[in-house]
Amino acid sequence: MSEIKRFNEDLSKNKELLEEVKKLGNDVAKIVAYANSKGYNFTVADVDANAKKGGELSGEELDKVAGGFVIGAIVA
Repeated sequence: MSEIKRFNEDLSKNKELLEEVKKLGNDVAKIVAYANSKGYNFTVADVDANAKKGGELSGEELDKVAGGFVIGAIVA
């Protein structure tokens, strides 16, 4: 499992983690720095590569969207 996918799955399970990430807004660099401080290991370039690979979100990924916050968009 990629670190980005693991981070996304943890966001869907952990409300405190999600709330902290929401506070960062849409600044991918801040989200990546926060994720790395919590033990995840990925870069902004990794997020960009996943976003370019991805396209539309699957139904499962759409189910993970919480309160309009779409961190799942970084998961391919």
